[in-house]
Amino acid sequence: MKNNLLVGLGVGIVSPMLAYTLVCLTDIEHYFLPDKPMAVYTIAIFVNLILLRFAYRAGNDKIGKGIITMTFFAMVLYLITHKVTV
Repeated sequence: MKNNLLVGLGVGIVSPMLAYTLVCLTDIEHYFLPDKPMAVYTIAIFVNLILLRFAYRAGNDKIGKGIITMTFFAMVLYLITHKVTV
C-alpha cells in the first residue's frame, strides 16, 4: 500500500461512514445500546485507532495522518449535527 495521505483519508472515513449508515438505516443502536446513543460512533473511533496503530507500525505515517484527520472531522461533524455541548 502506498504511503499517501489520500489513502489514509479513504481508510479513515470508512468506519465513521459505516457507523453513520448503521445508525440511520437500521435500529442497531436501539436494540444493543439504547442508553448510549454515541456508542456506535465510539466503536468506529476505536476501529480507526487500531488501523492507526497498524499504519504507524508499518511506517506509513501519511496514511496515519489521514486516518487521524478523518476521525477528527467525523467527530466534529457529529458534535455539530447532534448539538452536543462540550
